[in-house]
Amino acid sequence: MADHAAATGAGVGVAKSLHRIEESVVRREIEAAGFRLVEEAQFLRNRNDPRDEIVFRAKQPVDEFVLKFVKP
Repeated sequence: MADHAAATGAGVGVAKSLHRIEESVVRREIEAAGFRLVEEAQFLRNRNDPRDEIVFRAKQPVDEFVLKFVKP
């Protein structure tokens, strides 16, 4: 699972306006569906992204999370 990171506390509230979602929401929903997180990748991370711009118009690389889940 890969997606554009929203600011902590944003939840899904900026999904339509900024095309972002809070990582913890994604993790919680996928784990609630019975999947287990087994790995996280850092290669698309940009911790300097202020996460306040729409991803298609960002002036710098967007912070993206990549999570690997398995269904036990």
